[in-house]
Amino acid sequence: MILGDSFGDFMLAIRNSGQKWFFVACVTVVSLAVSWIVTGLTAPDGLSRAALVPSTLAPLIIAPVASYWAACRLLEIHILNEKLLNLAAHDQMTSLYSRDHFFRLIAGLGNDFQGSFLLADIDRFKLINDTHGHQAGDEVIRFVAGVLKEGVQPGGIAARFGGEEFVACLPDVSLMTAMQKAEEIRQAIGAQALPVGAERLLCSVSIGLGYHDGSRTVEAVLREADEALYAAKHGGRNQVKSAGRF
Repeated sequence: MILGDSFGDFMLAIRNSGQKWFFVACVTVVSLAVSWIVTGLTAPDGLSRAALVPSTLAPLIIAPVASYWAACRLLEIHILNEKLLNLAAHDQMTSLYSRDHFFRLIAGLGNDFQGSFLLADIDRFKLINDTHGHQAGDEVIRFVAGVLKEGVQPGGIAARFGGEEFVACLPDVSLMTAMQKAEEIRQAIGAQALPVGAERLLCSVSIGLGYHDGSRTVEAVLREADEALYAAKHGGRNQVKSAGRF
């Protein structure tokens, strides 16, 4: 709410149409008050009837127009800032969270939260690109991202970690439940063939899991999940492995 902000925030905190008109009204009222005070102090007869008319009309004509223009510009700036923040927080190809924003969200959970982490990597992705082209590779990335995002709900946080690799956090989800979700994601990805020209392309993912119990850093848990992913890759791909269960 604007009323609860400092004056500096009040001048800039225009985030919707209602706040825009509130800003215009406030500036107009303040302009009227200032005009009357200045007129009362400087006019020979003070705030007389003759002086009241121009001291009222001037701010009523100028203040709404000027403040409306300023409010529109501030609202535009806010909308642009929101768009920039959204762009910075999301991977543009997949609409998943970006890697940096993922870690910001995890940091917001606190150091002692409990939950599972999932690392997924598209199998033989270079071969997909080399055989079917980069456009097909992009379609595969978007497809896997969509399945992953839906598969970690409710409450999961999914991000593109880089290239063909993805990460997800499942707060308050046990490792056993996370393994079940990961297996469902793996099966869903492998069950759907993507149209690539006249062909149908099947893809698969390998998934590694780790569990954060609050006793170690997130980075340490992700290293374990990465080791599990490595084991899944070298164990034949298209499978789920968890830390300590290679």
